[in-house]
Amino acid sequence: MKRIGNLYEKVISFENLYKAFTKAKRGTKTLESATFFYNLEDELVNLHEELLTKVYKPVKYKYFKIYEPKEREISVAAFRDRVVHHAIINILEPIYENIFIHDSYATRKEKGTHRAIKRAQEFLGKNKWYLKADIKKYFESINPDILMQILQTKIKDRDLLWLIETIIRNSDKEKSGLPIGNLTSQFFANVYLDKFDHYIKNKLKIKYYIRYMDDFVLFFNDKDFLKKILPLIEEYLKTRLFLKLKEKAVLINQRLHGLGFLGVRIFPNIIRIKRENLKRSLNKLKLRKYQYEKSIISEYKYTQSITSILEGNISYFDTYNLRSDIIRKGILS
Repeated sequence: MKRIGNLYEKVISFENLYKAFTKAKRGTKTLESATFFYNLEDELVNLHEELLTKVYKPVKYKYFKIYEPKEREISVAAFRDRVVHHAIINILEPIYENIFIHDSYATRKEKGTHRAIKRAQEFLGKNKWYLKADIKKYFESINPDILMQILQTKIKDRDLLWLIETIIRNSDKEKSGLPIGNLTSQFFANVYLDKFDHYIKNKLKIKYYIRYMDDFVLFFNDKDFLKKILPLIEEYLKTRLFLKLKEKAVLINQRLHGLGFLGVRIFPNIIRIKRENLKRSLNKLKLRKYQYEKSIISEYKYTQSITSILEGNISYFDTYNLRSDIIRKGILS
């Protein structure tokens, strides 16, 4: 693999830092981001100088918990640090897009859950069996030392590697892992499993394979072959990446039973929303209706939220009758 250097000056250039700021501020309406914007020129000059002289040090994260779809601790970086995160990804993203396999779908442009689901349906139609698995506590289990070794196989810029390591080790937690919530964490989590993707495709010769972050599926016409390679997959993850599969989530099954993947159940000719995800969407619709009726949110916000839930998720799949029932039963009216 050809290594690439002379990247750091591109990362810390004023042009790239400004571009990173415009991305970081999207959808952000906090006092912190507003203050940064008000003093934009000074903030970018100071940030550039700190990065140039390598005295930059990120602020410790703020933490909070979310409970849907499951309980997780989210880390929030300071706004100026998020600008740096975007500045790094601006430069690294096009480099790694040439390395990543086609069928890796998380946090990539022109990818996402809907395309991953449709691709999984296509693969399911061509194969009788599938092996589905996901990794136990993935973000918490990512080993920073191994991650840095992986990055060094492509990046030979010492200054950029210093900055990346500064960011990935910026935690007050006494453990390995990447903080959930960071743009850089999502990106480097994809990088961490990229060699695993190529192992599946090139070494094990699996043509039909798809991954969305730490959820992955192999499709094949021979059940015994999938059983045979499962220990090889577990061994690779354990010895090369210090990762373990979630035992209860490993499944080898026939396509006629459908494939549960990314919140839906996929069959060769139809896609259904999982019961728990449907319940979650209906509860959100009811909550938004209540908030609108009590003047907690505006009509515009209410309409925007309904559109996001119905058209962005439910209507994407085979749910015409379901949407008709929602309207007929008065959930929205």
